[in-house]
Amino acid sequence: MKIGLFTEFSYVGKSERQAYAEILEQIALADRLGYDFFSTTESFGKDEFSCSPFPLGLYVAAAQHSQRIRFLTGIISVPIHHPAILASQIAAADLLTEGRIMVGLGRGHPWVLNRVGVDPAESPARFEEGIRMLVEIFGSTYIENSQGTFWRISDFKLSPSPLQEPHPALYVAAATTPDSAIFAGKIGQGLVQPGYLGIPLGLVRDLTSRYRQNLPRGRVSDVILGIHLHVARGREEAVQNGAFALATQAQVFLRSSANRQRLSGENQAYATKSESRRAFEKLSEPEKARRAVAEESPNIMAVWGTPDDCLERINFYIDSIQPEQLMLNIASGSLAQEKILKSMRLCAEEVMPALCA
Repeated sequence: MKIGLFTEFSYVGKSERQAYAEILEQIALADRLGYDFFSTTESFGKDEFSCSPFPLGLYVAAAQHSQRIRFLTGIISVPIHHPAILASQIAAADLLTEGRIMVGLGRGHPWVLNRVGVDPAESPARFEEGIRMLVEIFGSTYIENSQGTFWRISDFKLSPSPLQEPHPALYVAAATTPDSAIFAGKIGQGLVQPGYLGIPLGLVRDLTSRYRQNLPRGRVSDVILGIHLHVARGREEAVQNGAFALATQAQVFLRSSANRQRLSGENQAYATKSESRRAFEKLSEPEKARRAVAEESPNIMAVWGTPDDCLERINFYIDSIQPEQLMLNIASGSLAQEKILKSMRLCAEEVMPALCA
């Protein structure tokens, strides 16, 4: 079982400079503690949601201060990137990090698409075409001509080559959309399941099943399951910190998607994506989050408690979904850095050894 960490890179109440310093501190500590990978998202434009327009660049910097931890882009918004440019950036980052890049790919948050002028109606088709072209580039020594609906590649040879052969592992994100999970299976790549967003367990299980049912013969499953986590010596401390972290992250999502509605109407905003909307609204205040997790466990995939509490709950999700890797969302919302690092340490000392035994 590989175990990593994830953050949306939200920075409510912080400067961008402080946010970057804290993320780099988290990565360096995660490397020393034995976590297998670290993941953060990609976002463009100033808001409190994230200040991470270039996760590959962040990882190149982090690699200079770490020895072994790997780096997952969680996620790169495929519809806004030319596949040849994206493949080149991934390959260069893989070379500069000594082969430690993992590539998470998705459709991207609705407000990001709006900011760069991508028609939301084109997002699914751009997403699939972009990933297919990315796979083609990594699998080819030379492309004379490849013509898609949105992009064209001519006279192209990837340079530099990635250090990992044939290329860094690719993972497709599927939060609530069955089509994304099915597509990930059909193209034989990995799947990222962000259960830490409050998405119901039943839906996560269904999407994972659809992914595995569509894998080509001979291709093995590679599911990264995201869980919201806070572990502390005292149960009440863990619940208080966990509820605060999850609620303040839900608030950020709701505020960001509300802006998307004002600009382009409701059809593509999270406010009309029923599963996401219900999750964010249900968790949008600490007391609401605390109550929802207590009353609806294990349906809401938030794990808060003592090390023994967390082991019991995490093992339940492992038994239910059988992921190949876990991605723990500890650095969430407005939670203070000292509380994040404390939870990271305790998880590494008393939770991870039992999960990896």
